[in-house]
Amino acid sequence: MRIAIVGLGPKGLYGLERLLANLAEAEYPFPTEIHLFNKSDSFGAGEIYNPAQPSYLKMNYVNGYINMWPEQKPKPNVPHPKSFVEWLNERKDEFPNDSEYTFSSRATVGRYLSEGFNELLENCPEHISIFKHVGDVIGIEQNEDGYSVDCKVSDDNVPLRVNAIQNLLIATGHPCINDADLVAQDTHIDFIYPVDLRLKGISSGSKVAIKGMGLTFIDAVLALTEGRGGKFVADETGDLIYTKSGMEPEVLYPFSKSGMLMIPRGNTYGKSSLAPFYFNKESVEYSETLEGKYDFEHQLLPLIEQDFTVVYYSKLFSSKGLKLEVLKDYAEVEFQIENFHEQNPDLPRFDFYSFLEGTISDGELNKSTLEFIRMSIQEAERGVEESAFAAAADAWRHLSDLFNELYSFGGLKPQSQKTFLEKYAGHLNRISYGPPIENMKKIEAIAKAGLIDFSFSQNPEISYSSKTILSNNKEEKVSVDFLVDARVPKIQLHRCAGPLYSTLLEQNLIIPYVNRLEGRLDFRPGCLAINEKGNPLDETGWANETITFTGTPTEGLTYDNDSLSRQRNDFVSDWAKDLTKKILQEEPETQLRSNSI
Repeated sequence: MRIAIVGLGPKGLYGLERLLANLAEAEYPFPTEIHLFNKSDSFGAGEIYNPAQPSYLKMNYVNGYINMWPEQKPKPNVPHPKSFVEWLNERKDEFPNDSEYTFSSRATVGRYLSEGFNELLENCPEHISIFKHVGDVIGIEQNEDGYSVDCKVSDDNVPLRVNAIQNLLIATGHPCINDADLVAQDTHIDFIYPVDLRLKGISSGSKVAIKGMGLTFIDAVLALTEGRGGKFVADETGDLIYTKSGMEPEVLYPFSKSGMLMIPRGNTYGKSSLAPFYFNKESVEYSETLEGKYDFEHQLLPLIEQDFTVVYYSKLFSSKGLKLEVLKDYAEVEFQIENFHEQNPDLPRFDFYSFLEGTISDGELNKSTLEFIRMSIQEAERGVEESAFAAAADAWRHLSDLFNELYSFGGLKPQSQKTFLEKYAGHLNRISYGPPIENMKKIEAIAKAGLIDFSFSQNPEISYSSKTILSNNKEEKVSVDFLVDARVPKIQLHRCAGPLYSTLLEQNLIIPYVNRLEGRLDFRPGCLAINEKGNPLDETGWANETITFTGTPTEGLTYDNDSLSRQRNDFVSDWAKDLTKKILQEEPETQLRSNSI
């Protein structure tokens, strides 16, 4: 059996680990080849966690949650699988301040993943041969021998071809870019990673617009400042002061549709949280569906809003020595809240939609954004156990598990899915999965040093000529030398499939997923059609079990593909188990045929 895994970031690594664990326990050790394809030599870590990247690029995921080894059976085929914290503890001389409660650099996590990958190779059973191929997979062709995988290993026009692949796990990242029309312009950077390479052409003293204000925006800012020799010094209060190196751009102009920055977060590992009370399986079961599909705004969002409100006021009540009684009848909870505000008229009311969308004064965008940064840092430092704001920001993390179950594989009505993705998903991501406090303090310090101007941050008008020009609602304009796209591209097969997915589409090995409901408008989220095991479907609904997708390509049929999570949207465990069974069934038949010849 010859198997290929395309993409060896964490998702591909997890697939390899499960496959080796299952094959190691197989009753008969049949010869198996596994071909691994990765864009770079960063096998196991991928580009996002490449160990060679700068150390100032931080995780937004606390160390205690990171573990590349699963707890389920079969056990990993290595002698001593270690969690990330155990791995760090063995290197205390190198990482003296790191613990389960801190945030490490992505490079450090990449080292952990890469060493885990190497450990898998070192303990690989003798009957399994593993081949590594570095380069872009640009095509997969189906033929009578199975599949041929074409990999561009250099600038030569002739790719490496590996033939007779019988089974494929495809764990690629994002296949396309955001604005294909702008790629040819030298002053447009369509993707920032790796930052040392992609941003080096931005000259010092230039004006730079940055599209997107999420985690990638923070990485871009740090690469153009700290990455160019700028220094941070903590003052007596713990806040940071930035000292310029002189190699930075003159000013950075970030912008997005909402103009809102992410909410920073402190340690949440081991912290108690209020279990979902209203948005739970029991409550959802009372909702009538149409062919098994929910309406997000009318059926799910009201329950989510109630849980957010309860989390916020539970902390606020506690700060006044009171206890909010969480009761099934939400009207009784509202009655308690009304009484609370009558007794505390100076405290602002919690409004779920204002919290979700954020409130920045469009009159003084730069000033109000800096005020938001300061407030959000202070609340994050108070933490989820004391701050009502921080606790509410953390709530979606605990609600999203159930939402993922309801959302996955067309669980929302077509136009309701469209509404969720366009109107709510970005805001929920912004409030819940923000950067560590340290990184937001750095953004604040860089802005105070005059290197970031938020005056055009809220959905500016953009015009392109010899330069990019931003205009805000005060009729102010700024001409910039470079435009950096700091958004993570989403899979959009109908718009920009990329070389690999284009060939898969041409051969009808995949088709775009369409969310359909009789009598309603269809919706195409951009992903491919797969079943619940990750196998691609054709127009008739037939599943091709020789190909499995995991991670980014499944977004749209799944929600929140956390690249490090082993539990969320785990397609690889079943893939490895089913493939091992198939090998055991087919190989004896092959052996019998060869013996009879």
